[in-house]
Amino acid sequence: MNSRILAWVVVGALGLVLAQAVQRQLNLVVNGQAQSSKAIVVGGQTYVPLSALRALGVTAAVSGNTVSLSGSPAGGADQRASLEGCLNEWLFNGIWRARATKVESTEVNGLKVWAVTLEVRNATTKTLEAWNAGFKDLSSLTLAFADGATVRNDSGALGRDYNDKIYNAAIPQGAAVTAQLNFPQSRTDPPTKLLIEMDTNNIKQKYNLTFNTPNPSLRFKLDCSR
Repeated sequence: MNSRILAWVVVGALGLVLAQAVQRQLNLVVNGQAQSSKAIVVGGQTYVPLSALRALGVTAAVSGNTVSLSGSPAGGADQRASLEGCLNEWLFNGIWRARATKVESTEVNGLKVWAVTLEVRNATTKTLEAWNAGFKDLSSLTLAFADGATVRNDSGALGRDYNDKIYNAAIPQGAAVTAQLNFPQSRTDPPTKLLIEMDTNNIKQKYNLTFNTPNPSLRFKLDCSR
């Protein structure tokens, strides 16, 4: 038999064995975002691609016959389980739809800041007081950089737009609000992530509503756009 034909026969046989071994393919969702790759079930075990682990911040490296995983994702102590998306990408946690639309260096009251424009929509059929429906005070807002360093906004003056338009606002059903989130500009390299921590404690008691995910906090990647 021609060696080239033999090689294709071997490759085809291996592919057939692998296809028979895969019992099931599963759609893959990472941090609320559908992935193009699939998870597979082989021998009763579920396997996900390394790309899914990397999307969760896990460091994965292949060397020879060894796969090395690190369970300490980038982002330091401020790393949280969250929904995640890029600029202009809507995230939905069952209560709020939100997207970050712009990040820029600017000035507020003579102070240099990194400003992130955030649009929030009430996705329920009720008027919601944001502070009773997941949103927290300024300490819940974190800006992160590529090296894992973070900065928070603990200034009332810089946080006025967030406090007035989102945190202290009663937002009608279906309504949208836009606020500028300002953070002191302590460095010149641009931030890579905006983290918004959500409170799950009050909304059930106040409105008899629940988030549709156990991790309703929001993470926006500021270095990509959709």
